[in-house]
Amino acid sequence: MDIQPTHPAGTFGAPSAPSAPSLSSTSTDFQTFLTLLTTQMRNQDPLKPMESTQFVEQLATFSSVEQQVEMNLKLDALTASLTAQDAGSLAAWLDRDVAIEGQARYSGEPIVFGRQADLPPSTRLVVRDGMGDVVHDGPFDGEGWSGRLASGLEARHGDYAFELRGPVADGDILIARPAVHSRVVEARADGDGMALILADGRKVAVADITSIRN
Repeated sequence: MDIQPTHPAGTFGAPSAPSAPSLSSTSTDFQTFLTLLTTQMRNQDPLKPMESTQFVEQLATFSSVEQQVEMNLKLDALTASLTAQDAGSLAAWLDRDVAIEGQARYSGEPIVFGRQADLPPSTRLVVRDGMGDVVHDGPFDGEGWSGRLASGLEARHGDYAFELRGPVADGDILIARPAVHSRVVEARADGDGMALILADGRKVAVADITSIRN
């Protein structure tokens, strides 16, 4: 747009641009547009004023940019609020004991299951390794798993799956998957949502948690 000064050169200068807040490029563009518009209005030739149509278009642009700045500010505030809430929800998991049904990591110490409902005397504990192979199948003692294999040797350290099964007429049936508690030492947000790191080294999804205790 043309700016035609009505005073002799050197008698005054264009007003200095107000300092733009470091919010976003949109905010900077808004400040620049506002400065140019006010400068043009102050220095237009009275004999050739700005056409009303052009002036309305520039005011419409001004309003549009202003709304965009306000929207960006609200979006930034909302993002900050959600981030703070996520951080708070992550912290709430720390040092809690959480349980996952049918899964645990053996590291040399006996694995103790959570409290079980009344089970028939014929209940068996079936333990599978990470490949899905059965490494133990025997009477359930009501407490957990000692870490001994069917051969009597100690199991390798690693992740195992547990089932409590009982006999039926044509075989056996799954009665329950016992829960094992472990303490949460870290909580993090990743691409799949919130994940918890347990004291035994496992990484589990919050959706897999079946119970929480202090």
